[in-house]
Amino acid sequence: MKKQFSTLAFFVVATSFGFTQEVLEHYELPLVLEETSGLTMLNDTLWTHNDSGNEAALYAISTKGKLLAKKKLTKHINIDWEDITTANGRLVVADMGNNFGTRKNLYLLEVALEHHEAVVLDSIPFYYPEQTDYSFNQATPFDAEGLIFIDGQLLLFSKNRKTKTTELYLLPRSSAENKAAKKIGSLPVGSLITGADFDHVSKTLVLTGYGSSHNQYLYVIRNFNLESLAEVDFTQHALDFKGAQIEAVYIIDAHQVWITSEKTSAYPAFLAKIAI
Repeated sequence: MKKQFSTLAFFVVATSFGFTQEVLEHYELPLVLEETSGLTMLNDTLWTHNDSGNEAALYAISTKGKLLAKKKLTKHINIDWEDITTANGRLVVADMGNNFGTRKNLYLLEVALEHHEAVVLDSIPFYYPEQTDYSFNQATPFDAEGLIFIDGQLLLFSKNRKTKTTELYLLPRSSAENKAAKKIGSLPVGSLITGADFDHVSKTLVLTGYGSSHNQYLYVIRNFNLESLAEVDFTQHALDFKGAQIEAVYIIDAHQVWITSEKTSAYPAFLAKIAI
């Protein structure tokens, strides 16, 4: 099935739909991570965090879901942390949750782990140049939950409640001033994207998202490249976790990923390894 979408030009997207993916491992997370919202790996350790209103802290967890360490980010607050990625040996936290389109203080935090402490090296503010209205809007297109590091750049994936697309924005790397995010594309995923990761070895991009009736999905894009967005081929995989709220993904290799889900009425917060 082929679809067209446009930003600066028309791009062609080939879409296919996969079967439910195999769950290889599944572990309940500790209560302190009931609202886990991001996932990455640094120094062979998984790192996660909670989302809006929770403590400004990063949590190291084992591949069995056990809490290994907690690192507070002093002098910072968690307005709405939505994802985390690793860039050049540092962690980048995205405080960019904007559920109602009212925020004018979206930013990234660049964090180094030094002497067993989490040290904030930089705070990088950004905005969407297309947004001119900041009044309350339950269907705002200017909300995002996915962040990756690719080709030396930071790329976010938005969640558009009206169109069920995800817009791709390149983010600034400097904190010199509040800078515009640059829109470079849009994917017709048909759901709301909640997490993202990119594997630099296999060139695989994986997104998490949810659709109607609380269905949960993985989107897999092989050979993802910013220089060849003209042809994007993604596969949608249903996950056997209906009623969960899968918020984050980390790619182990071209065939496996870790995901986390926050607590819902159907599931406790959990970490799971999924075959892709």
